Amino acid sequence: MRRGKLPGAQARVLRAGAAAAALALLGACASQPAWRQAQPRCARDYAGRISVVQHRPGVNNLYGSFELRLDADSGWLELATPLGQVLARASWGAASARVDDGHGVREFESFEDMTQATLGLRLPRAALRDWVRGLPAAALPWHALPDGFEQLGWRVTVLRRDARPHVLRLARGSGDAAEQLALVIDSARRLGAGCGAEAAGSAAGGA
Repeated sequence: MRRGKLPGAQARVLRAGAAAAALALLGACASQPAWRQAQPRCARDYAGRISVVQHRPGVNNLYGSFELRLDADSGWLELATPLGQVLARASWGAASARVDDGHGVREFESFEDMTQATLGLRLPRAALRDWVRGLPAAALPWHALPDGFEQLGWRVTVLRRDARPHVLRLARGSGDAAEQLALVIDSARRLGAGCGAEAAGSAAGGA
């Protein structure tokens, strides 16, 4: 395995072509990878559409679909083009992360390094599991906004449907430094026997 910096997912959208199509075909013919088969203690699965928009000159934006699992200290993410061709599969634990982009597997020392390399954004693992539920991470400082909250330098806005988060927007910076990640969550579900106790204490958190 190689260790180092992975080109941004935005650039891969432009050259996915035959390589991504071949990867999607192989994925359809093979069984699910081990990191998707692991039984979580209490995880949340999400699927929908994703966009990453940055305003720096020369940066290409990302539009496509995603599947995401967030467990207490681990998770996985699959990114695909709007046509369903797989761009990248990422998985992580408490102290490491890896990405398979169809050209090989890259390892990273942290979730934050992995998201910077894969999405072009440095997302905080400590807060993401709560943010996707439309909540600030309770253990970290935050303050309320009219349509969401601000935490760790990110403005998080939430549009709900049937009391559950449907559109989530993370934004920070301004001008050429502005960057935004948007998730349209089409499906969400809990997995694992350990979710029962958690659900009682987080009923206001939606999915």
